[in-house]
Amino acid sequence: MDAKELQKWQREKAKELFDYSHTLLEAAKKLGEHHMAEMEWGMKNALDSAKSAAKNDFAKLKDLQEEAAKEASKRAAAYQKKVKSVLKDLGDSAADETEKHLEKVRASLVTWLEDAENKMPSHADKLSKVVHEMSTTGQNMFKEGRRIVNEVADAAEKNIDEMVKKSSGSKKKSE
Repeated sequence: MDAKELQKWQREKAKELFDYSHTLLEAAKKLGEHHMAEMEWGMKNALDSAKSAAKNDFAKLKDLQEEAAKEASKRAAAYQKKVKSVLKDLGDSAADETEKHLEKVRASLVTWLEDAENKMPSHADKLSKVVHEMSTTGQNMFKEGRRIVNEVADAAEKNIDEMVKKSSGSKKKSE
């Protein structure tokens, strides 16, 4: 790799890192916005409770606390989904970038092998086929692994949602 190619490669990598830093910044911004909304709701709820307590309106305070508990449960589930969405987008973006780099590596390896075939003895074509098949298999394994991870995450989320529904259903029955 000569100096110009190295410089070009360094510029590409710097641009990729810069783009990825912006992606991370956007994810942090979205998470921060979601967190701020929850904090504002919590402060409003605390203020309403404090006003009721100051007025010695304990019946209203009790109603506010019950309503806040129900609302907090709903908001926690919504917050969890928002956070999961942001993190899933971030994970998908990282996996896409990794896949792109793996494809470049595979293409470079195949090109190198094709060039080497012309310079090597007659059995070199078998070696190049093996390496080509290994790199293709590795790329397919990466894609399959990514699919499996997403399926497991979705199944885990579904199980958690079912447990939350069951636990809230048993609370309603006991009341």
